[in-house]
Amino acid sequence: MTDNPHCEWFSEFFESPDSIPLSFFPTERETEKEVAGLERLLGLQPEWLIGDSCCGAGRHVVRLRARGYRAVGLDISAMMLGLARQEAGRRRVEAALVRGDARRLPFRDGCLDVALNLFNSFGYCATDEENEQVIREAARVLKPGGQFLLETRNPQHQILFAPVRQEVKTADGQKLVVGWRYDRETRRLNSEWRRPRPDRVVYTASIRLYQIEELRGMMARAGLEETGVYGGYGGEAFDGWERVLVWRGRKR
Repeated sequence: MTDNPHCEWFSEFFESPDSIPLSFFPTERETEKEVAGLERLLGLQPEWLIGDSCCGAGRHVVRLRARGYRAVGLDISAMMLGLARQEAGRRRVEAALVRGDARRLPFRDGCLDVALNLFNSFGYCATDEENEQVIREAARVLKPGGQFLLETRNPQHQILFAPVRQEVKTADGQKLVVGWRYDRETRRLNSEWRRPRPDRVVYTASIRLYQIEELRGMMARAGLEETGVYGGYGGEAFDGWERVLVWRGRKR
C-alpha cells in the first residue's frame, strides 16, 4: 500500500484480485444493457473503429467485439487485461487489447470513430491537469466528427448517498471495512479499506468528482461539442441527482 492516497493508487489497486469484489462492478445483465445503450446512444456502425480507454476486465470492449464491432481496449493494469483476454476467450472472440496510459494513448491522431471512457474511470489522477489530459487524448485520437462518450460519477449522488462505512470481502473471503470521505477542499472522494483486526489500511483510493459545468469546460477546451447528457445508458435525462453522469460529444 502507498503512503500517499493520491499517488497513482490505481496502479496498485487494480493489480490485485481484490479489486474485483471491492469495486462493485455491474452484473453481466447490467453490462449487457450498458452495451445495448452504447449502440443506441452512439448509433454504432460495424465499420467504425472504437477505442475503450480504461477498459478494465473488458466488460464492454469484449461484448462489442462479440457483436461484430471493431473495438480495441486499453488499460494500465496487466492483471485486468489478463482477465479481459480470458473473457474474450470465453466468448470466442479475438482480443484486441493494449496496455497503456489514458493520459498518453499509443494511438495516432484521428484514428478512432468513437472513444469511450466508462465505469467511473475518470478522475483517478492526482491533478486536474492530468485528468483533463485524459480528455485531450481522447479528442486527439478521434477523427473530425468522431464521438466521445464518458460515464463518470455524479458528485451530488456520491456526496449525499454513498455509505460512510460498509463491510466488504476480499477475493479470498477476508472481511474488510471500507469508508468513504468527501474532501470539499480538493473535491475528491477518498476511500480506505481497513482490516479490522489488527486495524490497518489495506487499500486506498482517491477520485476527483467533477460537476457537469467543470466537465463541459474541459470538453470544450479539448475541441469536443456536447451532443447529450444523460443519467444512464438508457438515455434518460440527467436531472442532477442520478448515480452516474453520461456525457456524449463530437469532435469539431
